[in-house]
Parts: sequence; C-alpha cells; structure tokens
Amino acid sequence: MTKLLTPTAAAFAAEDTAALVQGPDRKLRTDAQVQNDADVNRECHTANDGYIQTLKAGEYTASKFYNCFRTSEQIFEYVDELAKQNPKLLTKEAISTMIQGKTIYAYKLTSGTFKPTSLYFKSLIHAHEWNAGSSNLFTLSSILDAIVNGNETAADSHNLYFVPIVNIDGYDISWNGNRLQRKNANEVDLNRNWPTPFKNPNPPAREAEDYPGPSPFSEPETKGIDEWLHAKNSELAGWVNFQSNSGAIWYPYGDTKERIGNGEDEKFKLLGYYVSMATGAGYRSRPKGVFGDLEFGRFEDYVYRTYKKPVFTIEVSGGSNAPASTIRTTGTEIFNASSRFAEVVGDFDVNSTAC
Repeated sequence: MTKLLTPTAAAFAAEDTAALVQGPDRKLRTDAQVQNDADVNRECHTANDGYIQTLKAGEYTASKFYNCFRTSEQIFEYVDELAKQNPKLLTKEAISTMIQGKTIYAYKLTSGTFKPTSLYFKSLIHAHEWNAGSSNLFTLSSILDAIVNGNETAADSHNLYFVPIVNIDGYDISWNGNRLQRKNANEVDLNRNWPTPFKNPNPPAREAEDYPGPSPFSEPETKGIDEWLHAKNSELAGWVNFQSNSGAIWYPYGDTKERIGNGEDEKFKLLGYYVSMATGAGYRSRPKGVFGDLEFGRFEDYVYRTYKKPVFTIEVSGGSNAPASTIRTTGTEIFNASSRFAEVVGDFDVNSTAC
C-alpha cells in the first residue's frame, strides 16, 4: 500500500529526502534545517554581543545572553562573570575531565548562614539538548536575581551546585558539524555509562546513539563525576538531571519494570507531583521504566541505588531543537520546578513511609 504524505511532509520530501524532525511548534524540519541552528544562533550572537559588559546583578535573566543559545566558551565566560560579580555567593570547582582534556566545572551557590545540605543540578549530558543547558543556567541566574532583590530562594535552605555542561566535547561538536551530536567525543552515551544490576538483552552497537561504552565508568566524564559525588555524599541531599524533549519528570527505575517498593514509589510520586505542578506547563511525573522503554545505565538509577536519596531527570519541554525565543519561557518553568524541588526534598525520608 502506498503511504500518503501530509501536505507538509510532502513538501519537505520533495525538497529534501533527509529524515524529518518535529520541532516544538510541531512543524517538520529537515536535517539541513536542524543543522542550520548553529549558524542561526551565531547570527544571533552578532546581534546580541556585549552581554558581559552590561551584566547587572538583579537583572541577569534580562541579559542579552539569553536571547540566543550559546557556545561552551560563551557559557563559561558568562558564569565566570557571575562568580566574579558575586564572590560571596558563587564559587567554581572542577569535578571531572573530558576525553579531550577539558575540565567539567560545578558552580556552588551559597547564601547566608551555613547549610549542611546541598542539591545538585546538571545539564547537557546529551550534547544536542541545548535548551536543557539554557534552562539550567536560567535557573542559576533567576536565583541570583532573587537574592539581590531580597526574595526567598532555594539557596535559603540548601547550597546549590550547578553543572552547566557535562558533555563539553560533544556540545562543541554540536556547534561545529553535527547539531544532533548526543554522545561524547569517544562516541559513548554518557547517560548509559553508569552501573546497573541488569544486563541489556539487546546491547546497542557502537554506532548506536545510545551506545553505553565497553563498561560502566569507561569514560573519564562519568568516572570523575562519580568520584566527586562520593566525596560530597555527606552533604548532597538530592539531584536533578536536566534533559530535553518530552516535558516530563522521570524517577527510578528506568532499567526495570519493577517498582522500588517499601513506600518509596509513593514518595517519589508525591514529590514528582509537587515539582510537575510548579512548572505550570503540564509536565508529567512517572517512573521511567514503567511508562517507557527500558534504558540501562542511567544516571538517576545509579544515584538512587547508591545513595537512596531523591533524584529526578526533568526533560524540558519544546524539543532539543527549540528556537532561542523559547529560552526564557522554558527557563522559567525549570526555575519554578527546581525551586519547588528544593522546598520539598527535605520531606523525602528514606526511612519513612510518608513524604
């Protein structure tokens, strides 16, 4: 039977036989159009230059920096300037390294009196998910703005670690030749490179987008972050991994259809409900493995099994190829979700049957 194309798809098929990608506006885009994102954003950079010189405390989210998606160099230049302007609030520390020798940094936000607990927010473990990274940065900027303006923030109750880019090598590739680059420079999916007690019955080939590597922690990125997490275990009270595409909040487990048990699922469900409602954008909270395909070697599964503390993956809405015009809208959703996570994470007690 001949398949009938919709008018939109037919037009694209006549113009370009490459794979079609659905954008956040639900319009189909060719591979060529997706690859053009970097050039479009470089033009945006030219029109929105000079953001470092105009950065002003209390107005960071209004900066021209957020008018475009930014390269890794621009991202670190921006966050380093935030640290320079707020030396008593924001400090920088190395947490791991990349295949090509680059350093992965965390920025620690500490406000007011001593706090024994910290939360961890990371993004861009998958290189092509640009809006996950911008949302993480927007959250950091929003909190700094709120502190300067005398408003309550997540930093009132916890120290906050922000890791803007986990997969720096891959992110740079996504700006230079392959917009859809997902894996690291060694072509390993860093969100499949964590230990799992289960064996994948259909292990991906090396060329697959979700290739997990030859063994858990085979990559310096995951190995170094794991060592850092162990060193910070006594203070870390929760983790959020920002990714993109589905507008969903995932919690353990993703590598089995079995529930956690012992009342933990109910606590995750309630905590996820609070966080999803805070987005104001219809995010749904679910255990990954129960409502999706099984995925082995994910960050959140390993972290929960190791530390028995709350961990979520929040997939921001809009798709990984969202236009720059959505940065502030999506960033606000994630800022609200992160703030709510910080408010209620203390109610999640692994030794309790209620959240």
